[in-house]
Amino acid sequence: MNNKTWILALLVGLTVGASVWQPTSAAEPAEETPQLTALLDAPLLFVKRHSYVGIHIYDTFYKWKPGGGIYVIENPGDPPEEHKVRAVIDPTTPATLGEGIYSDPELSWDAKRLLFCFKGEAAGSTSIYEVGVDGSGLKRLTDPCPCEDEYRGSHGGVHDVSPAYLPDGRIVFTSTRQHGLVPCANEGVDIMHVMNVDGSDIRTLSVNNVNEFDPCVLPDGRILQGRWEYVDKTALTQQSLWTIFPDGTNETAMFANNMVHPEALLDARPVPGLPHLVAASLTRHNAPPRGTVGILDTRLGKNSPGAMTNFETPDDPTFDRGDSCEPWPLSGDVILFSGRPAGSAFNAIEIMDRHGHRQLAHAEPDICCHSPMLIKPRPRPLIIPDGRQHAEVTGRLYVQDVYEGLAGVEPGEVKWLRVIEETSRTSATPGGAMNQTFLVSAILAFSAKNYLGVVPVEADGSAYFEVPAGRALYLQALDGEGRLVQSMRTFVQAAPGVTRSCIGCHEHKYHTPANSGDRLAVSRRPVRPKPESWGSGFIDYPSMVQPIMDKHCVRCHGGEEGIAGRMDLSGGWTEYFNIGYENLVTRRETQLIAYWISGIDCMNGTARWSAQIFQPRSHGSGAAPLANILVSGHDGHITSLSRTERDLLMAWIDTNGLYHGTWDYTDHGCKINAWPDVKNALIAEMQGAGCVRCHGKNGQVTMFENDWFNLQHPEQSRILRAPLPEGAVGLGLGMCRDRQVDPGHQRIHILRTGGYVHADLPLESFAPQTPVPLDTEGESIVSFTSTDDSHYQSMLAIINDGRRRALAAPRADMPGAEINAGSCRRLLPPSLPESLPTLEARVDTESIVHLSWARTAETIGLGSEIHRGSQADFSPTDETLVTATRLFQFTDAEAPEGQNHYALVLVTDDDRSAPIRTSISVPALPEPPAPAGLKAEPAPGRVELRWLEQGDVCLRYHVYRAKAGSDQFACLTREPVARLQYTDVDLSAGVEHAYAVRAVNRRGAESAFSSPAVAAALPEIKEPVFEATFAQNANASLHGGGTAPGTVHGKARISDDKLDLRQGGHVTFAHRPEFDLNTRLSVEFWLYFTAETQMPVIVGCGHWRQAGWFLQRIGAGWRWHVGGIDCDGGKPAPGRWTHLVGTFDGRTTRLFQDGQKVAEKPGHIIQATWNGPLHVGQYSGGPSAPYQVNGYISGLQIYNRVVNAKEAADAFKQKPADPE
Repeated sequence: MNNKTWILALLVGLTVGASVWQPTSAAEPAEETPQLTALLDAPLLFVKRHSYVGIHIYDTFYKWKPGGGIYVIENPGDPPEEHKVRAVIDPTTPATLGEGIYSDPELSWDAKRLLFCFKGEAAGSTSIYEVGVDGSGLKRLTDPCPCEDEYRGSHGGVHDVSPAYLPDGRIVFTSTRQHGLVPCANEGVDIMHVMNVDGSDIRTLSVNNVNEFDPCVLPDGRILQGRWEYVDKTALTQQSLWTIFPDGTNETAMFANNMVHPEALLDARPVPGLPHLVAASLTRHNAPPRGTVGILDTRLGKNSPGAMTNFETPDDPTFDRGDSCEPWPLSGDVILFSGRPAGSAFNAIEIMDRHGHRQLAHAEPDICCHSPMLIKPRPRPLIIPDGRQHAEVTGRLYVQDVYEGLAGVEPGEVKWLRVIEETSRTSATPGGAMNQTFLVSAILAFSAKNYLGVVPVEADGSAYFEVPAGRALYLQALDGEGRLVQSMRTFVQAAPGVTRSCIGCHEHKYHTPANSGDRLAVSRRPVRPKPESWGSGFIDYPSMVQPIMDKHCVRCHGGEEGIAGRMDLSGGWTEYFNIGYENLVTRRETQLIAYWISGIDCMNGTARWSAQIFQPRSHGSGAAPLANILVSGHDGHITSLSRTERDLLMAWIDTNGLYHGTWDYTDHGCKINAWPDVKNALIAEMQGAGCVRCHGKNGQVTMFENDWFNLQHPEQSRILRAPLPEGAVGLGLGMCRDRQVDPGHQRIHILRTGGYVHADLPLESFAPQTPVPLDTEGESIVSFTSTDDSHYQSMLAIINDGRRRALAAPRADMPGAEINAGSCRRLLPPSLPESLPTLEARVDTESIVHLSWARTAETIGLGSEIHRGSQADFSPTDETLVTATRLFQFTDAEAPEGQNHYALVLVTDDDRSAPIRTSISVPALPEPPAPAGLKAEPAPGRVELRWLEQGDVCLRYHVYRAKAGSDQFACLTREPVARLQYTDVDLSAGVEHAYAVRAVNRRGAESAFSSPAVAAALPEIKEPVFEATFAQNANASLHGGGTAPGTVHGKARISDDKLDLRQGGHVTFAHRPEFDLNTRLSVEFWLYFTAETQMPVIVGCGHWRQAGWFLQRIGAGWRWHVGGIDCDGGKPAPGRWTHLVGTFDGRTTRLFQDGQKVAEKPGHIIQATWNGPLHVGQYSGGPSAPYQVNGYISGLQIYNRVVNAKEAADAFKQKPADPE
């Protein structure tokens, strides 16, 4: 079939035939219940498998509950008890793959063969197979196992799934083999691929950066698939239906791309003989792929609930909760599907019509039935010719008239189209739940964006340009000021050698375009995107935007001259971002909008906002108050701001507020673990300083803003400056007034909802709230008369210590960070740039050489080699290679003194650039300054050391000890410490030791010794320093007298000398120094489990592998976790009292159960302090159901010494009475 014949056939298929069918009226059901199973007029194929599990629709291939196979019911129209069921393939058939998960069957057009998937190991990969319907001819088509080593996401394996036959004999399927990772869950992205029928010539078909679902073929030859996307939209609700040609061209939204419900449309199939009707499953996103089933009419609107007929909830057509899935339409009125009959624990094969008649077709007693389909031939769809030129690496985009669909935008307003790639991350992202996948922005954008450049829009609104193939691209229309007129917020690809065209911007896709004559853009060759005035590539807030703020804004907004308008734009690090960023993306009036940048909030709960098609100039730089300030000149305050800088700020706004603009990362993740501790310590100091009189209620602080302390520049912290007299030494602001502060004045709102909302809410839930203006009238009240004030000094010390703790585990946006190169998927290898970048070099005060080169749209994706040689014109070889990297910078801490010559070589597949050279002289290697002010303070069982910072913030320190009077110092620290303090617990009381500290720079050079300090440890306290008997109440007694109040949470209660947690709940105690790991520690208690929970934490004051300690039951034993050391052993014994003692002597952790040592593990602990409360019966790192204790706890004692084995054995003899 030639192209003209095929196009005519396609148009006829889309427009003819639909009108001859009308659904039977749901309001007039038949008088008698029809026998629907009589419609099953051919053998029925189905799968036995255990029910889908998991919390997402897109990750079922990672789950593991083996069992079942693929089967045929020879007589499905007969009563179920008479069914003749035979196995096509399962563990019992002659041709078998053994025990595992059989899934995703799909019949050939002649119904003689079928494709299916199989996974045979829990963490294994999924492969595609073909077998005859009669069970013969089994053959494997794909083996993704060789791709496994490159996967960097959660779970395991590489998965080829959802295969379907194409009309030309090839096979379409989805696969995770390109190693893209879901931004919000770090799991594999499966996108469409095609291959020959024998499994050869596998090619990617689509470019999505998130998952695609269930490809099948429409009668006209197009592929119908589910497509998830969230380009500046919620990650929850956009799993809509799209079509694409089998060559990867012409992807087009079919239905629901701007609907919120159903959250997902899966298992879509055309209705036989009625190409405008599509059957589908309507499901949730955060759930297994089950819901309700129905049929949609594509003639009735692309985003209209009225186009949907939900067979199960006809009065609520978009309802997407339930257990039904995998519809196989028999007609426009009847669906065969997998559903769950009332009262059953398993899915069965059911049949249902649009009148609500629902009948059981087949069920199994102990396993689910899925994927039903009748084994009967189907018409082979049309074959669409392949239009791609596979040898090419670019395609073309043509816009006929950008003004078509832009209401209110006058011709001539749009000057440029910006081309952006929504990248697909393939690199790791450490840091636990708060990793970079969640924190590239403050719930605004979810992916790093590669700005490829801009192309001109002609006077008639046309544009014609060339772009890289194999990328997920979207466009933004810009005016002459570089401000956003409209953003596409969905993506397309440019297939190699193919021109993709559109009529306009958000025009109605089913309207016939007007004959507009010859367009100016096509009178010339397509242009290539050119860099914007600031350049191209990634836009990273900390490294690109913050320097502009520092240069032009921070002087007045957070710097030495004050905090004008109470807006702090400085770069001080917050828990997840920085101060300036959080002020700019605050949801000032409503959760829906990041106020200053008019950013679109993309939280799940605000899906009804972000899913819509926005009007022109309604978000981003086209509407942002910040953009208005930049264009107006800010009343003359930013006269030195260049147009290039302004353009970069506008472009950043139009990222929808990215913070981390690249996928580069550190091993520490994106959270500053010390930040909450600093906040809590400052709140405690505020209470002592009397600040709660204005900033609190009932002795508790009622509001604490994220910009009150500055970990980058502690002296610039608002909490220190506001109470000082204006103009005083210490950057005083005189902000405080002698009156109660209204909590409604809070300025920074990232989550106005109080937490992340996972389920979408009506927009009325986010009604705008007018900010409460701050009353600045009246005389200022001076809380700190000077920087010598004791509370000022205490707060400054807390912030300084927090700064040091943060720098000990730096994020990617902090000095001293060891950056790991992130990577994004490249389906086609990038080409070397026509113009090579310049290699820049500088040397710092530590004689370390810093090399950098341009990170642009042309260089992203390339590898780089750094070579160092002795001559300026040396030839790069393996011997001269210093490093290979995908970063755009390199720190050479080993460069020798004298002249150093460098060469940068860019690398892509088999191609290498010419050397890019530079030379720099490295001065004599300096010795770091010796620490000053060392103090050694004696304490019970320990000596506490503190000293003052000297020189660079990246200095680390080694601590040395000698016997008093000796100069033979031995190093106590295995690795240099970052904090300006150290505690020595490996001591005997009364024995004096001399201490000294040496600074260590990044080259590893050590300073001279500090002046020594001498001290001796005091005798240990033998008695418990903390004892909670739970006799009369939840309070604990302290050594030396006094009480630590206990706070009861949930349904916890005190009775008969024990804490009763049978109904849940827990008890907390405010943090005390006695709980810290800067001393020897023992924790003792009695425990009685009455019911098992997942991994209950009995007592703890810390977070796993971050700071502090806890003791829990995990697996079949106990875990005594101390500062990153897991000391595991013992065996829980529910239904009786168990005595547990965990000890730490500074070097070794030990665990005793019922008087016997059951575990011991030496190690070096994480020195970080945990400042959170002590938890009893729950996890201090974040209470939740899996950590809940169910039972009793009694006799909790904490010692600041080591309880020995004899003491543990003696204590076990004092068992409490059994509970009644």
